[in-house]
Formats: sequence, C-alpha cells, structure tokens
Amino acid sequence: MRRWARFVFIACTLLLGAQAHAATREITGQTPAGAWYRIDVPDGWKPGGAVVFYQHGFDFSTPSGPPGLGPLKDIALKEGYAIAASSFRERGWALFDAIDDNRDLLAAFTQAFGAPGEMIPFGGSMGGLVALKLAEADGFPPVRGALAMCPAAAGARLWDSGIDLRLAYAVICNGAGDLTRGDAPLWWALNLDMIPDNLGDLSNLPGLVDNADVINALAQVNRCTGINLPTYLRNDAMNRRREELMAFAHITDKKFFLTNIGYSTFVLADLVRAPDKLAGLNPFTTMGVDYSSDPQIAAGIDRFDADPVAAQALRASSDFNGRIGSAKILSMHTSRDQLVIPGNEDFIRAVVPASQLTSAIVDEDAPTHCGFNTAEGLAGWEELRAWKDGAPQPSVANLQAACQTIVSRGIAAGPCRFDANAQVVPFDEIVRPRDVMAQRPRGHSLHAQPPSPRVRPDDATRRARRINP
Repeated sequence: MRRWARFVFIACTLLLGAQAHAATREITGQTPAGAWYRIDVPDGWKPGGAVVFYQHGFDFSTPSGPPGLGPLKDIALKEGYAIAASSFRERGWALFDAIDDNRDLLAAFTQAFGAPGEMIPFGGSMGGLVALKLAEADGFPPVRGALAMCPAAAGARLWDSGIDLRLAYAVICNGAGDLTRGDAPLWWALNLDMIPDNLGDLSNLPGLVDNADVINALAQVNRCTGINLPTYLRNDAMNRRREELMAFAHITDKKFFLTNIGYSTFVLADLVRAPDKLAGLNPFTTMGVDYSSDPQIAAGIDRFDADPVAAQALRASSDFNGRIGSAKILSMHTSRDQLVIPGNEDFIRAVVPASQLTSAIVDEDAPTHCGFNTAEGLAGWEELRAWKDGAPQPSVANLQAACQTIVSRGIAAGPCRFDANAQVVPFDEIVRPRDVMAQRPRGHSLHAQPPSPRVRPDDATRRARRINP
C-alpha cells in the first residue's frame, strides 16, 4: 500500500510539473584539470540537501563544453534534488581520472551552493561503472543509493574482449583486409597519430565519412567481411570470414560487430598508447587463454603476457570492488546488449550483498545498448529513491509494477519489459577468462616478443598508486 500511494503522489507531481516548472539556478564552468561541468539547483535547495551526480557514457571526443545532465534531470529537479555532471578530462576510457574529475565537480558545487549532505551517483554504460565506483570512493558526501544502467562493471576485464577481437581479426583477415598496425611489439595498437579524435560513442562509424582514418579502417573491414556492402557485392569468402569472426566474438548483430571492431581498433589503442592512460604499456594477456572454439584463431593468434604494472594500473582505475558501506545499488541491463553484455552484472552480484543490490534485466526483442525506454528508467529511479529512504528493497517484479503504473497514468511511454525470470549468460562464457599469474608458465619471460622502447615502468607504478593508494 505504501508503494502504491507513493506512485499516486509521483503521478500527480509529474503531471503538475508538466504545467509549471520549478525555478532553478544553473551554472557551468571548467575545472583547472580541464573537465567541463554543469550544475542545476532548484529553488529552495539548501546546503546539506541531496545532489544527483550524473555520469555520462563513453565519448571519444575531447571535451569542448559543459555536459548534459542526463535523462533524469527534469524529474530530479522537480523532486527537489540538485543535479551536477562533469565531462571527463580524458577522451575514451576515462576511468583513470574520472573519480578526481568528480571530486573537482564536488568542489565547484560546494563553492557555489554549499556542501551537499547526500550524493546519488547515476550513469549508464561507462558512466554506470563510474557511478558504482563513486559509491565506494573516499572524499564524497554519503551515498545511500546509486543507479547504474547497463554498467560496464567488468572494468578491466571488459577490454579482454577487445584484444581478442583485434587479434582474431588479424588471423582471419590476413592478406584480405589487414588493418593498419602500430609500432612493434604492440603492433595491434595504433600509434597515437593514427587515432582520430571525433568518434563520439562509436555507434555510427559509417557516418564519420570525413575522417581518413575511419574510411581506411572501414574499407579494410569491408574488404575482409563485406560488412557494409550490399549483399550482391559480397562473395563467399567475405561471408565466411564475417560469420567466423562474429561467432568467435559471440556477436549476432552486424551493427554491434562494426562498433566492437571500432572499439578494438581505435579505443583500445588509445587506452594503451595515451600518456594519460597506460603510456605504451601492455595490460593484456593472451598466453594460456583457451581459443579452441576456433582452431584457426587458436593456431594463429599472437600470444603474450601482460606487463604487470600496466595490468595493475588498469584494474586499479577500472574495477568495482563493492566497498560501498550501507549504500543501496540498483543496476539495470538490456537483455541483448552486445557491447556491454548483460554478464557485466556478474561483477556487481559477486561483490555486493544481495540485501544491498537489485539487479534487473529488461527483455528486449532486438539488440540495443542501454535501450531502456522512459518509463523503465523512471521506474528504476523511483524505486531506488524510495529504497534508499527506507522503503523495502524492490524486486524485479516491483520494478515491473512501478513501470506499468507510470505507463497507465500517462506519465511516460512504455512498454514495461522487466523480466523477473531472466537468465544471464555468464561473462566468462562470452569473454574468454584468463588469469595472468596462474597462466604464466614457470620461468616464462614477461613478453613473448622483444620489449619496445616505452615510458619508464615507475611512471605507471606511480599512476597505479595515485589511482588506488
């Protein structure tokens, strides 16, 4: 009864809010480190009040202005929350400095409006991972609840799928669409001057027709797989190579295949080469990994061990450890995501007590990345908001009922697709597992190839220590 009464109140609030918006105070700016921010505070908000810290998803463009405040901006402001967001000082995989960027955002918020008493992290995709990591980070107001939508919670492990696809492509497309290579021995990582800066979230690579690097990469992928060619221009060899690579990567959707190729080509290279990330150190291991599902790839794939400093730096910046105190986590995933797969939920379920985690799957008919509709997102927000403030822990069935209430009252469009019986394929059945130390044969050298000139290892060590002191 309490839950139903709350939704009647929400419906009235939202319908009235459509007619009369509360006045707000918005400021924008840039931190000394280079990140842009935007803050919106409703009239009546006072120091000690609650603030939503919105975390945007992956963006492979250098920030050039204040970010948006996300899909919950209007409802959060109507409900009396302040809302703030920071761009990240880094393009691409921004986890190395994302927590510090949020500390700078908190400082800007406090200077302008006074210190908040509670912070609610919220984000999707890479931003969902940042939201989770904010829940366990020091130096922030108390976090009683965090909302993560399609979070990249696998952290460093997420990139194992990228290196596997890049190396598998080199085997299958050898001599028939080879991608540009970077300097040896990390030939699979483009040099920095080969990586464009305006790729956005890489969801529409074919649309970036004015970029020579993208055009060249796409031409080679087409030559190998025919992925963007009309059916009548594809030959049997192209079809065979495309199907083999998609099966190896557990991808069924051609758009997702191309997007994943973009990540494994451009973004992975930036992660490894960029001086504000790993600065030329290799964090990946393929030695000892089981690729036997494809004998050709297993026989030809390049084998090497990770640099332990790079691997530790990537894990320290990227992994969610679950040290969240008494915070409540509500995490949602679309069922057929082939970029940030539903198995990412495994990594949250493994470290957060069941009494503090509601993990939900939305059952979709066609693959999307984070393709929630407005009613589903609003249901997640309202259920988390009630839970952190003392209501019973919501079940997936509660999320479905909340969503249906929102739709039936005309607040937002559905349909409502929360599936209480959803079965998630384990992450390690999609992304081949590896254990760096366990898989390194006794006496085996660190690298399967001769070492390359690169930054001093102690530079990366200092980075790892700064990220995870």
